[in-house]
Formats: sequence, C-alpha cells, structure tokens
Amino acid sequence: MKYTKKILEDKRVQFAVSLDEKEWEEAVQNAYEKNKSKYNVQGFRKGHTPRKVLENNYGTTLFYDDAIDGCFYRYYFEILSKEKDVKPVSAPDIEISSISEKGLEMLLTLVVKPDVELGNYKGLTIKKEEIKVTDEEVEHELHHKQQDQAKYVEVEREIKQNDTATIDFSGSVDGVKFEGGTAEDYDLEIGSHSFIDNFEEQLIGLKKGEKKDVNVTFPKEYHEESLKGKKAVFAVTIKSVKEKQLPELDDKFASEISEFETLKELKEDIKKKILTAKQKEEDAKAENKLVDAIVEASKVEVPEVMVDEQVEDYIKDFEYRLAYQGLNLEGYLNYTGSNLEDLKKSRREDARKTAKTRLVLEQILVKEKIEVTDKDIEEKFNENASADKKKSIAEIKKTLGEEQLNYFENSLLLNKLMKFLKDNNKID
Repeated sequence: MKYTKKILEDKRVQFAVSLDEKEWEEAVQNAYEKNKSKYNVQGFRKGHTPRKVLENNYGTTLFYDDAIDGCFYRYYFEILSKEKDVKPVSAPDIEISSISEKGLEMLLTLVVKPDVELGNYKGLTIKKEEIKVTDEEVEHELHHKQQDQAKYVEVEREIKQNDTATIDFSGSVDGVKFEGGTAEDYDLEIGSHSFIDNFEEQLIGLKKGEKKDVNVTFPKEYHEESLKGKKAVFAVTIKSVKEKQLPELDDKFASEISEFETLKELKEDIKKKILTAKQKEEDAKAENKLVDAIVEASKVEVPEVMVDEQVEDYIKDFEYRLAYQGLNLEGYLNYTGSNLEDLKKSRREDARKTAKTRLVLEQILVKEKIEVTDKDIEEKFNENASADKKKSIAEIKKTLGEEQLNYFENSLLLNKLMKFLKDNNKID
C-alpha cells in the first residue's frame, strides 16, 4: 500500500491511497472467503462455490464493496499509526478514484482537530449557592415515608378518589376483544392515572359486586399501532374496595421505621440527608460552572461534522428515553406537531457547546500531560477488593474487555482532570 498526504482548507487532510494488483487481489479474496456462504449456485454446496463461478453468475465486481471496506479498516488505521500528528474528529469520506483487477485507488478525506486557544483555566473563582433546608422539604419527605407505610383496608362502600379497587375487566374495540385488554383481580388505584383516558374516574361511586361498561378512547400516540385513537369498551366488575389508611406521625411511627426513638430525631436525620444531597448537587453545579467558564474563555472553531455527530447522539439518546416510556420518535413528533429537522435544529447549539467543551478539555489534558496509567487502573479497580482478591493489570484488562476498559479509562481520566481543575481553581 502506498499513500500521499495533502493538507486541504477547513482543517481537512486527504490521503491518496493506492493498492497494487497483488494487494487488491488479496482484499477481494478475503471478501470472498467472508461472504461465500451467502450464495447458492446449483451443483455446489452452499459455502463451497468457487469464487470464479460466483463472479461469473453475479458479476466480476461481486465482492468489491466488501473488499473496499476491508481495505479501508486495515489501511486507514495503518496510516493513522504513522501520521501521529493527524487527529481526526470523525470518520473520513471515501472516494474511489479507480478500481479494476489491476488495483485500487481511493481518496480518504478527513476533518482533523482544530487548534484550541485556551483561556484562563487556573486561578478562577466559582461561587456556590447558599444551601438551606426548609421545614416544608422535611415534611414532604416525611409524607413519603408515611405513604410507604400506608395500609389498605377493605371497606363496604362506594369507590372514592385514592381508593384501590380490585377489578376484573375485558376490553374490546368494535365488539372484538384485543390482546392485553383482559385481566382478573387487578388492583387499580383511583387517581393514579395508570389507565388511559378517564377510565378510573368512571369507577367512582361503584360498590363491590357492581358492573359497568367503561367507555374510553386510546391516545393517538399510543404505543400499540392497532389501538391508536380507537374507541374501546371495558366490561368491568368490582371485586373489592380498599381504603388507604395512613399511620399517625408520632414517636411510635419514628421508632417503627427507623433507628430513632422520637419523631424529632427522625426529622433531624431527614434534614441532614436532604442537606447532604443538596450539597452534592451544588458541588456538581459548581464543577459545571467551572468547566463552562473555562470553555467560554477559550477559542476554537468547532468543525460542523462534530456538531452533526453530536446532534445525532442527542437524537439517539432521546429515542432511547422515549422507548423506555413506551413511546417512539414518530409518535412524539406527531403529538407535538414537530418534525425531525426542527428537533435537530433545536439541539444544534447545545451540540456545538458539547463539542467545544470536549475539544477544550482534551487540549488541557494534552497541555498538562494528564494521563491514566496502569497503576491508576489497578488502584481504582481494586479499591474495594480484599487483599487476596486484588487483580493485576493484565487480569483487569482480560476481565473488562476492550470496550469496558476504554469506558473505565475515560472515567478515570475525567476524574483526574476534574481534580486538577478543582485543585487549581477556587470553589466556595
């Protein structure tokens, strides 16, 4: 493999890569070996058809695309290992200049890291907000503990808000039952809004043993395609009605749910825990303010390709969070009257800031020679291990695997960087 390097405008570098006949033939043969089992040719066992037969049947360029991919991954990283000064920020664009049995020529054009002009990243002062814990916050947390200890007692009366009704139900759309629409002895808290539309409200006033047809409409963004926007009828039978009864907030309550003997002591402990949580939150905010100040003071022209990739990462993360809630991106966009391009535009400035932050912090790492050593990895990995269970760096690498090890190293590197920044700046 031979290549030449050319510096282009806009922080781009281009490599003209050429493979001779022998190298290209090896690449095509490798692609054949990898993909031959995908093809069936009469008279040959699957996976044993000679390459020439496959090329005669499907075309002489049958394996070219896979061969190009193989060449790219092999030679691109080989080039980067030699060109230490080239730091790409994204995958390169590939352009095939010429291709035949005689060889391959391609152009690899990549965007490299821009120059970063660091501003002040030492000697800064970051002010933290004053932290207070109000009586209302303590009472709110105490209320949650009280709710956790609630008892549900069966009552002989009509259903009221906040009661729990045990029900049998069977749902149908246009008279046809649908999958997942039937259940027996289901405990439904009235007012929890865990069922669609106003299902729960229609049960208020019913008593044990009574039946009712509940009419509802499925949301247009409902996760099940066949039910979106459909009107449904649920035949409901009330099996029992339970009332939530809360314990008294007194010394007895405190002693039963905690190590404290009095309600006053419990409240003081709750206040301390809220204060600790707020302090951690404020510490994190202060760290973010420090990083923001450093990034703001620095100058760098962020490549648009980095912004594009960060936007795509945001969209993927958003899709994941929607799926966790039983929704999808298409449904969300329809519900909000938006579209994908508008969503991407709305995240573009945040993406630019994230990309700039990455570039600035990476430059500080280089300038201050902050690195993660094997000793750092060993110490962190074995932090909570007993003496006889501590592992060597070789064992750790084998245990974690490459992907997990990279994540572990990046986490340690970020921790070392934040320690450096906090040690060299003032947060109070």
